[in-house]
Amino acid sequence: MKEKYEAYLRIVEEVLDPTRRRSAKLCLTPFIYTKKFWLQMDRITRSYAKLLEFVFQEFPRSQKIQTVLEYPADLEKFINSLHIYERNLAAARIDIFLTADGFKMVESNCEIPGGNEESYFLEEQYLKIFHPEKLKIVPRMEIVYDTLMHHYGIQAEFFDLPKKEKLTIYLAQWQSEIDRILGEYNILMDFIRQKGHVCSVIDPNKIIIRNNRAFTPAGEEIDLIYRRFTADELPKFAQRKWQMAIEWDKARVAVVNPFCTKRVDSKNIMVLFKDESYEDVFPDYLQEDLKIVREIIPWTKKIKPSIVLPNGRSVNSREYLIKNRDNLVIKHANAYSSAAVFIGIDINPHKWKEVVEESLRGDWIVQELIELPEINIEYWEDDQIKTAKCIYNVNPYIYDGKLGGFLNRASTDRLTSFKSGEIAAVMPCFEEIGMK
Repeated sequence: MKEKYEAYLRIVEEVLDPTRRRSAKLCLTPFIYTKKFWLQMDRITRSYAKLLEFVFQEFPRSQKIQTVLEYPADLEKFINSLHIYERNLAAARIDIFLTADGFKMVESNCEIPGGNEESYFLEEQYLKIFHPEKLKIVPRMEIVYDTLMHHYGIQAEFFDLPKKEKLTIYLAQWQSEIDRILGEYNILMDFIRQKGHVCSVIDPNKIIIRNNRAFTPAGEEIDLIYRRFTADELPKFAQRKWQMAIEWDKARVAVVNPFCTKRVDSKNIMVLFKDESYEDVFPDYLQEDLKIVREIIPWTKKIKPSIVLPNGRSVNSREYLIKNRDNLVIKHANAYSSAAVFIGIDINPHKWKEVVEESLRGDWIVQELIELPEINIEYWEDDQIKTAKCIYNVNPYIYDGKLGGFLNRASTDRLTSFKSGEIAAVMPCFEEIGMK
């Protein structure tokens, strides 16, 4: 068996970690689910996608939606300048914990969720090397490819682009990230090439908009840009800042996910869905979907001078947040990758008071602390099997409005983060054939 573990490590390092910068441990413990579990998650993702698409369309017209999502003025101006299509959300991910009280969602990534290619490769190689019985994987790359083609078609019709059988497709990501995880991108790009298209990856700053079209520095016209960075990164890394996204949005090139997906990426979206005071925003035909999503979101509120508790009582926020530190989590509404997430029980009282004071300045939410499930995992390191008790979550991807697989993360820290946890791993996921 040792030979198989070593073979698994070699191929993962060769493809996913050629620069030896990957921090994830090589997990040997798969997450195995049933068909029933898949159908439950699929129902959630379909409902969530419907609600998000509704918000896309209603955002310009609904003062309530604009107020609860509450973007800074420059970001609001940017969001309102962008095209809105018939379908906008190509890819997203919901972060869910499997608690004793059922599924609990703590946030969603509605711009460009990562980790899918990594999970696909880990699962594919796990099956090839270990040959487990009665396990099957999700055809992740086929799902992503079909999603890209569908959304290309939507935008091609919108811009009246010529019909093509062979597209020139570029993944767009900052050069530093390309250098770090090129192996992951190659997995998808090779799949797209096998479908007969031209496909590569490029730093967004190198894309040239000329005559209302997109080109590479070599003059190759681009048909589809698969955006792999968030809009929040534009002020940090884009030479033309927000203007770069505006130029891409107006050019005759398909951009998936389009930049308008930032519109629903705020953590305030959970307040919009959970808080019953916003229920009248949603029409009757979405009430069942709203109920499904609302059931999995913990108590969540925008932090204002006063907060309404689940029992309907209004309390002073500063006093309540400080007093109930051990039961609460405070999050910045527009940060990502577990940045600006503070779990009260993990922070000393002095630091927590500082977080509370900062949150009262605006654009923060508070959630009740949920029970975080644990799992014992085995991983291969230093030529041996090691074990760790980890907190884990099961994060369903939404591709083209439905479930497209999972990203399962296990970590020794409560944020299931690869930045702060001493041990963190991606668990390969499989459906057990024949299990209902």
